[in-house]
Amino acid sequence: MNDLNSLVVPEITVEKTDRFKGIALIMMFWHHLFGCDMLNNWSATIPGAEGFAYVIGASCNICVSMFLFCSGYGMYKTYISKEKAPGKYVLRRLIKTFISYWLIMLFAIIYLIIVKRFEPRYLLINLFVLYTYDDKLYVSFAWFIMIYASYILLLPLVRTIERKKKGNALIDIILYVVLPLVIGISLAFVKRPEVIRNAPFDLFDDLHKVMSWFPLFAYGMLFAKYKTYEHVCKHTNKHSRILIVILCLLVIGYILYLRFYIDTVFSGTGINAGCLSDVFFSPVFICAVFLALDNIRVRSNYLLPFLGEKSLYYWLFSSMFFKNTSELQFLITWPRITVLILIWTFILLTPFVFGFSYISDKLIKVISVKLLNAKTSKVK
Repeated sequence: MNDLNSLVVPEITVEKTDRFKGIALIMMFWHHLFGCDMLNNWSATIPGAEGFAYVIGASCNICVSMFLFCSGYGMYKTYISKEKAPGKYVLRRLIKTFISYWLIMLFAIIYLIIVKRFEPRYLLINLFVLYTYDDKLYVSFAWFIMIYASYILLLPLVRTIERKKKGNALIDIILYVVLPLVIGISLAFVKRPEVIRNAPFDLFDDLHKVMSWFPLFAYGMLFAKYKTYEHVCKHTNKHSRILIVILCLLVIGYILYLRFYIDTVFSGTGINAGCLSDVFFSPVFICAVFLALDNIRVRSNYLLPFLGEKSLYYWLFSSMFFKNTSELQFLITWPRITVLILIWTFILLTPFVFGFSYISDKLIKVISVKLLNAKTSKVK
């Protein structure tokens, strides 16, 4: 460990964000493996998978909010607060996102063709993720791509708003958190016209998801705008690092427990209770995770930043082992012990992630140069 008396640097850097996303990815895998019904009947035969592992896994769904926070924070720092050409920035972001997704979708299509379950009528829906339920998606976790792409497209509007109004935290919370949340919740109860119900995709449901999750994306923007984490660090640096770590772990554990309890209470009501609870708990949870990471300093830590940097590839490709390709689940569950299943899943996916990442980076550079006349530097 490093010097116990050294202070936490009050800034959320790219390296810290990657470590944070690495933790979010581990939580996501635990959630998908043991916290929901994606393992079909396998979990019943795995010791401990239906007890403590399930409770932790069900709570770990907060990982989506963690990823959205990082996206909002990063986009505010790299675009909204700077003078950049809106068209090029947005297009470059979309190219990076969809090239990565399309590579994995192509892999999934090849597999579905081999097992004779490919349905070409859903190709257009999958290309642009116009549908967010996995019964029609070749990559069942691609719903996040639609959410993420929507926020990228909203960036010019957000920057225009930021340029024309004065900074006011209360107004920002109402505009970026309360208003989208109210719209999102309202759309969940709107009766769909027949033409919408019979359409190949549900625009109402897509908009409901985009608006419901937007407050978590907005928290990232607001943290960057008001330097929230920097202010927290100025106060916590006055206290013992060991005390801060203990308090952070207690806060993290308590919020995860509350999230599990709320999900249980609202189960079957049609309300996205997890997303709703994250609106209230995620800012405190995120601060606690960053503070814990900053105060637990290990000299050499390459694993979390690597997982964070490649998290999108891990997230999307892991869908090959869930739901629409569930016959592959035996490949990840053979260790029969929960922790070993998690480790083995990462080991199994990593060679594919390296391949997707390498090809994607090459394609993104070529396409960016041709379409945007941009430099071939890596898009962050």
